[in-house]
Amino acid sequence: MQNKKNPILAEIPPEEELVTFTLEPSTEQISRLCTLMHNGCYVKVKCGKTMRDLLCGQFQIPYEYVRKDIKVIFLEYSPVDNIETAIIKDGTTLALSAAMPGLVDAAMRRDGDLTWMRSSITYHEGETVQKEEQGLIQIKLFNQVMADLGESFLRRGVYLKSKYLSEYLTRFTPDFWKEFGNIAKNENRITSQELISYVNDHNNQWLKLIII
Repeated sequence: MQNKKNPILAEIPPEEELVTFTLEPSTEQISRLCTLMHNGCYVKVKCGKTMRDLLCGQFQIPYEYVRKDIKVIFLEYSPVDNIETAIIKDGTTLALSAAMPGLVDAAMRRDGDLTWMRSSITYHEGETVQKEEQGLIQIKLFNQVMADLGESFLRRGVYLKSKYLSEYLTRFTPDFWKEFGNIAKNENRITSQELISYVNDHNNQWLKLIII
């Protein structure tokens, strides 16, 4: 079952009105923060472009990595076989995964032998011509792809709702924050507790998160 309709770019505040949190985690902490990319994060992209342009051009993921390591691509909850023809649209959801276990992997992977099993749900591009323009897409990363690419997305900057960030931060104990580097809210240094308090108190606000 598909999730409710995703927001489009026009529904989030302009950059100058967004509260931006900048985090300076250690290398070990970055790997833990990458799990944020499992759900609830959005990025600004140029829409009307092909999946290959998005992955290799805009996200600067090497083509060999896309070809060999990203085994499963879902666009709007449908598996994508051809990255040369799938077109990115404002408000869509993109999920990227490495190989998955067993029969699921064989059926869902782009180069699998059992793609015929899910032919009815495979992504097919419509006939409407998509205008090239800035847009907002939800990005979800899974398993090894999350480990490999999560950091690059967090350094690029992701957009998310305060409620999601609040729920996410509850998994970290006080010990996690003891060794954390600087945290800034719109370039003003704050403590981890002030970060947590802010997202707890602003339940439905759009935020931008960046790591440096």
